[in-house]
Amino acid sequence: MATQLLALGVIGVRLYERILTSPVQYSNELADHIVDEINYYLPMAPLQEKNVLFHLACEIHAALEECDKDINSIAGRHQVAVIVSRLIAQSKKYFHLYHD
Repeated sequence: MATQLLALGVIGVRLYERILTSPVQYSNELADHIVDEINYYLPMAPLQEKNVLFHLACEIHAALEECDKDINSIAGRHQVAVIVSRLIAQSKKYFHLYHD
């Protein structure tokens, strides 16, 4: 489910909370909320976390296009959490290619 998301610690919990509670109906609106939360946290993030979050912010809009347009349900929000978790896992997997 949202294992990768919650493994990020404080920012992961904040992103998960945004996914579950943002007052939006469509996936593109939720993507905006997620990117806003990332941008708010980035200046405080450790370097490795900054890189993962930067990649997540860059990819989130494109990734949520594959999600149902109307995400105003528990299933829709869960689907978004899974997509975000996959993006985080992908960013972590390839992080070493950019920074040795």
